[in-house]
Amino acid sequence: MTDSPLGPEALGEIVEKKATCPFVGTAVATGHLAVHNEAANPLARIDDVRRLGNSGGGDLGDFLVLFAAGNHAFMQGPDGHLGQRVPDGLFSLEFPGSQGSHPGHSGILQADPEKLDSGRLSLPDFQRLAGRATDGCIKRSDVGKFIAENLHRDPKSKVSGAPVAERLANDLGLFVASAVRDLLERLHGCNDVVSTSRGEFEQKLTKLLGEDNLVGSCGEYGLMFAFLANRPGAKQLDGEPALFLEDLRSMFVDKRFPDGWESWKKTRADWITNATALMVSAGKAYLVLQETR
Repeated sequence: MTDSPLGPEALGEIVEKKATCPFVGTAVATGHLAVHNEAANPLARIDDVRRLGNSGGGDLGDFLVLFAAGNHAFMQGPDGHLGQRVPDGLFSLEFPGSQGSHPGHSGILQADPEKLDSGRLSLPDFQRLAGRATDGCIKRSDVGKFIAENLHRDPKSKVSGAPVAERLANDLGLFVASAVRDLLERLHGCNDVVSTSRGEFEQKLTKLLGEDNLVGSCGEYGLMFAFLANRPGAKQLDGEPALFLEDLRSMFVDKRFPDGWESWKKTRADWITNATALMVSAGKAYLVLQETR
């Protein structure tokens, strides 16, 4: 593994084409997350992600470690495919084409989830999300509807297999419970496993999220809600947590963190609360859309 400094142009290419995550991409763009190895096969340190996520005194970084280690444990090998294990303590910044990249995504930051270097910014797709804002904020259930729309638009998306409509219609609560039960059980005692980047825990966690694109997408947007839950001036709409459109545009489009982001607490408890609520709203909206197909 080489570790030579990368210039602004190379880092810009990594942010645009590879690190297609609003948090990780912004961290690279702003210099908060150092890039290692060559630009064509970039890596980052897991401990750096933990530090960023735990800034402000929370423990969200311990949870982000699970996504980094579980979804991005492979880098490009000599054949140009993601088949070579990353060195200990590192994760790959090749997001499109990785285990964490899936059908039914928003299309905002990547095109083909199965193709390396397919990242790019799609302002029309961002506008599909931004158009749901009211008074400059997007409430959580409307993000759930956006997730459902993304799944409905992509015929390759997987939502709990063939009988999803029946399961949702019969008992939405049971659908959510079955989707997250094992996940929440594995999160119990999470501090005992996050120090092991090769542990069975993160592999099972990210496999669970990857098997159901609704669950996986809600998990991703649950991270955004957890990241911004305790920002100063956080608002609610109709009794629900809401995201400032300005914050979303800042991270998705401009690759900037909101001012003061390192000072407020970010917790995995907020992720659990918001990801579960997103599954309920996305499940309801997905059922309605499927009935119209």
